This record gives sequence, C-alpha cells and structure tokens, in this order.
Amino acid sequence: MGLYDLSFYDVINRNAQAFGDKLCWYEFDDDRKLTFAEYKARVDQLAAGMSEAGILKGDRIGVVGKNSLEFYLIYGAASFLGAIVLPINWRLSADEMSFNLSDCGPKVVFADAEFQPALESKREELSFIQSYYNLKDDSGSFKQFKSLMNGHNLLEPAEVGSADGFVIIHTAAVGGRPRGALLSHGNVLYADLHFGYHMELTTEDVHLNLLPLFHVAGLFLVTSTFHAGGLNLNISKFDGSVAAKLIQDSSVSLFFDFPPILETILKAAKDESHD
Repeated sequence: MGLYDLSFYDVINRNAQAFGDKLCWYEFDDDRKLTFAEYKARVDQLAAGMSEAGILKGDRIGVVGKNSLEFYLIYGAASFLGAIVLPINWRLSADEMSFNLSDCGPKVVFADAEFQPALESKREELSFIQSYYNLKDDSGSFKQFKSLMNGHNLLEPAEVGSADGFVIIHTAAVGGRPRGALLSHGNVLYADLHFGYHMELTTEDVHLNLLPLFHVAGLFLVTSTFHAGGLNLNISKFDGSVAAKLIQDSSVSLFFDFPPILETILKAAKDESHD
C-alpha cells in the first residue's frame, strides 16, 4: 500500500469532516435527507452489522433492487469492510439473475420485495448464499435490513487499497453469457476525478440520479458527485414529469441520459411549462 493509496471509504471519511452538515443524499420517494456526516455514521453502523453477520474483506454482496439510500449505504459499508458489491440488473429473468449470482458467489444478497420471488425460485441453485435481506424494511419476506443497523462492534476500517476490488459490473454477453468485470477502488476514484475535472463539479452541483446503480454510468455519476461534495437527488424509478419538475425546483445541474429519457423530460418540461 503506497503513501497516497486510497479507498472509497477514505472519501466518505474525508467528506464527513470537510462537508459535515451539508446534504449529500435526498431520497425523493420518501423525502429522506442525509448529510455527509450522517451518511458516514450510517455506513459505519451498517459495516458493524455486516461484520457481525460474517461479511469479511473480499466477500461478495449481491444487490437486486432499484436505486435507494439503502443501496448506496451498502456501497459505503462494503468500502469500509473491503467487501465487493455485486449489483444485479433487476430487469433480468430469474435464470439470468441466477447465472450472474453464480458467476460471483456472493455470501449475502439484498433484494427489493418485487424481485424476491425470482430469487426464491432459484434457491437450490444459489445454495452458496448464506443470508437474504430485504433491501428496504417496509416490504419483503427476507431478513430485515434494520437488523444490520444494530451492530455493537466499534470497528476500524479494513486495510483496503486502491487495487482492491470494490464492485463487479456484468458486461454484455460474450459467447452468450455476460462476464463480471471487477472494478477496483482506484478505478472508481479515478473515474470520479475524471468526471469531476471534465464537468467542473463542485459542492454546489446537484445530480439527478436517473440511471440504475447496477449501471456503470449511474454509479460513476453518483460517486463523482459525492466525491466533489455535491448532492445526489435520487428517484427509484424514472418518470419524465417528476424529473422535469425536480430539475426546475432543485436546481439540478447534471444527470446521465439516453435519448428516450431526454426526449421524455423535454416533452414534460414543455407540456407542463417547467423552466
């Protein structure tokens, strides 16, 4: 580990000190807001709970769910522990989900209630998964997410360097099957710095998080905005009308789109007379 060898958790820790009471996350769906200091505290708490549940450095953590604060907390806790997040495309079939999970062998899986039946149907094939948790506590038949927020161990962050794995994103199919691409902490941090420099991101920026956190573009814009000390405004499901209003009301300065997304937003802005 070099003198300036950093992990994503180092950014979380720095931002909690540098930006403390500034908002870092706004969950539009249920009006939850977290400051940088509060985000770090939640991450530390979740990391302690995960540690008590047996999650170690190098373990994979599967996630099958739409964008949420809990999803982003898992990224933070994984960076604390040196675990590796395996976000699964929730649009996949049960068979496809099972293949991607089997490809990487996560110890635990977090899932939204609507995707739990697909996972239940593949339990025998996924015998390596030791525990299943609801991604959110308000619904689902798996273990409660909040049960991991009661950790009692006062932990020191794992020794994690820039070359250590952080997230596995499955690529497009090669030979009929996708392949998991392992991204290191350094990969993510350098992407953050690249985006930050290219778009001149500052603490005043507001990112409207439209793309899923299993998509590399969605993940990198979230982490880049966080890295710069800006605000991530999260919606779990894209709606052009909601997006157009949020862009106006929350002074959104950046988001990642594909042509159909942009077309829908522009139409809503025109039809509803948004700025």
